[in-house]
Amino acid sequence: MLFRCAFLIAILASSLRAAETFAMMTRTTLMAAAVESANDKIGSGWCGRGMLSILKNAGLGQGLAGGNGQDWEQILSKAGWKPLRCNSPQRAPLGSVLVYLGDVRVGKIPRGTPGGNFGHVEMVALGRSGERLYVSDCPRALPGGTVPDNFTGHAWIPPGRYLWRTPTGGEDIDTILQERKRMALEYFRRTAPRVAALSPGIGQ
Repeated sequence: MLFRCAFLIAILASSLRAAETFAMMTRTTLMAAAVESANDKIGSGWCGRGMLSILKNAGLGQGLAGGNGQDWEQILSKAGWKPLRCNSPQRAPLGSVLVYLGDVRVGKIPRGTPGGNFGHVEMVALGRSGERLYVSDCPRALPGGTVPDNFTGHAWIPPGRYLWRTPTGGEDIDTILQERKRMALEYFRRTAPRVAALSPGIGQ
């Protein structure tokens, strides 16, 4: 009995971790985006070009146009992408696109970097070892390029992607996570008898 309880707890913990790292794209696509970002010969500071190339090669380029990093919320909106409120880039779904404004647009003195002048755009991808990366003109371990403090607070979701249900523009990502946790708990509550039946006598 003790073994069965430990087994169910391990499965539930795994499900809850998965709920907090849900993805908009396949793992293969996310890793390919990181490889392209590292090898596409698009120079640092040209995040808009890098982002457009990555999304086109991922089959998500329909309706997208080029532009400076800070212009990408408008670019994505026109192409049918949906914004999901997100209080931190580190909590954005894998495969979502994040936008950061240039300093002037947020009332700051430009810091003298491409991001400071033109903002930044990036996609949340995966490295070869499964680590979280932020990619556009190059892959980065940390989000935001030179303007991480100018994050707009939205994770942009590709057209046709769903988080159990379609989120509204003002829906907070925490709400989605709580819903997924609730659904996982309900699923394991219903399937616990079947799991126990698969291992009779173990742990008794």
